[in-house]
Amino acid sequence: MARKQPKNQLLLDFSVRGNRIVLHLGQVESQRVADQLFEGLVNGDWMIEPAGEVADISYAQDIVHQIGHKLPYPEGVKIAQLHNVDPLFKGFSAIYRQKGWVFVNAASELNERNYHIHLLTVSLGLHTLYSNTNSLAARSEQLIFEALLPFEEVESFFRNDISKIPDFLASDIANFFKVPFPMVLKRALLLKIITDEQYRSFMTVIPAASSKPRELFLSKDGSIDDLEAQLFLGLGE
Repeated sequence: MARKQPKNQLLLDFSVRGNRIVLHLGQVESQRVADQLFEGLVNGDWMIEPAGEVADISYAQDIVHQIGHKLPYPEGVKIAQLHNVDPLFKGFSAIYRQKGWVFVNAASELNERNYHIHLLTVSLGLHTLYSNTNSLAARSEQLIFEALLPFEEVESFFRNDISKIPDFLASDIANFFKVPFPMVLKRALLLKIITDEQYRSFMTVIPAASSKPRELFLSKDGSIDDLEAQLFLGLGE
């Protein structure tokens, strides 16, 4: 993303009210890139609107509705999927010109990007309630788990007597929930649907799409036994 050096540039102080980052994603390098991007935006190095080559812009109303809780969101939450940014960049939420913004890497994997967008959106609704960043991130994740990964649906994909999950099934599960497979496993562990041992085993699986189309849904004439037979045939020890 092109930068120009504005006259009389001041370093952005993220501790002040006003334009500020609410929640970072990723490790130190991702956060460093996020700080640089937001500093450049605030100082006029680049423009987020109108949408164009820099980013795809959308509104977050559907996500807010899906999350369901009545939270003190900023007025007009928007999502910016940024193009041509450092591959290390994951995303962040921010208050910019008194509006809520979610910034993510448009090149990131689809399910990961969807999860990040939801997580950062809800962080904007919670940030006035949680001054501690770790507490904000944890509560945001909890609400997203409840909204995207309900108990009954997660439970339907796991059995306590299996020790292996093939890569194509891991991919199917991730695509069903539209979140990364490790997040499904984390939710299943928290709900005690799987054991610690299963969690450690399943976390080694790298999701990969099957070369043959697979149907994950029950037909009208099907049963839960049919679904289990389809998913787990031959997967037990």
